Amino acid sequence: MAVDNPTMCQIISNVFDDMLAMPTQVVDRPVSEFNTDRIVAAIRISGSVEEVVVVEAPTASASLIGETMFAADPGTLASEEICDAVGEVVNMIGGNVKGLYDGDSKLSLPCVSQESGVVDSGFGNGDTVCVNVSGHPVLVRWHDVTPAAVWRNSDSFRNSPDRQHSWCQHSANNNPGAVTESPTTNS
Repeated sequence: MAVDNPTMCQIISNVFDDMLAMPTQVVDRPVSEFNTDRIVAAIRISGSVEEVVVVEAPTASASLIGETMFAADPGTLASEEICDAVGEVVNMIGGNVKGLYDGDSKLSLPCVSQESGVVDSGFGNGDTVCVNVSGHPVLVRWHDVTPAAVWRNSDSFRNSPDRQHSWCQHSANNNPGAVTESPTTNS
């Protein structure tokens, strides 16, 4: 079961509206609006599923999240505290996503960085939701990172001259989800 947009929107609302008392509204914004200084936090779910969840918050949005989470006055948090707050948000969202899946899985520690410049708009086979959190934009993206899914959605595959030919062989029982051979690359 993949996480669909309505489910992710509910998870985002649970984290921001219910846990942080920060009202959210899904908005239609181009990813290019996030081509600015921002805090990027990612977390991986591994085990019965392989999924990555990423939260990208422009600096002003990230600061507001931190100030709300730590009940701090505006402008008083160090950049490390702001990063910690965005990391905790991706941790809460990732934990909720992990809870949707059956089977054993683990949640990694959040990986948080300060970024600037162009947002990667080619997010593989992933989904993206942009929300206003207390009036400030936040981008949430998630995607399957199993090797087959990543390869099928990579530039290497899309630009391959023989991409019309399937690189995977399906199992004898014709189960289209059972990959028995992985792609090889010539390096």
